[in-house]
Amino acid sequence: MIYKKIWKYILIKDDSYKIFNYYRLKALKDFSNVRKGEIGGFVRGFHNLSHKGNCWIYNYARIYDNARISENARVSKDAWVFGDAQVYGNAIVTENSQVKGNAKIGGYTQIFGNAIICESTEISGHAQVFGYAKVGGDSIVCGDAIIRGNAHIEGVKVICGNSIVDK
Repeated sequence: MIYKKIWKYILIKDDSYKIFNYYRLKALKDFSNVRKGEIGGFVRGFHNLSHKGNCWIYNYARIYDNARISENARVSKDAWVFGDAQVYGNAIVTENSQVKGNAKIGGYTQIFGNAIICESTEISGHAQVFGYAKVGGDSIVCGDAIIRGNAHIEGVKVICGNSIVDK
């Protein structure tokens, strides 16, 4: 079938986890570390995950609303991405973290633990946000910056370079 040449996954209905109105991903071909036939995470529709690049949603991660995963980004474990959030580049969102609102996560960023990224935050470079950290407002986190622990960044803040914010 022709769709196999351009599509890398299909959506399958799976209510066995009592997560209704979601579809699970099923890989149609091998790419990156995903193998043909592998079952991925949960989405609401094709608009949530690009067919281009090596992006993928693993485990029980959920992507919904207008959120979009693209390029080589990966979302895994129990992470949630929703609202109008975008995860792209080589970014990783994992564990129990959440990315929501109009947040943009790109570069080689890593979001993990119980971190929350929200509102119009932009995170790029090799930045890391983890622990119970929360970054919101119109904040920009870039470079090799690390936001960790119980740190809360809100409002209009720019944190770049080798900065570490810990509370």
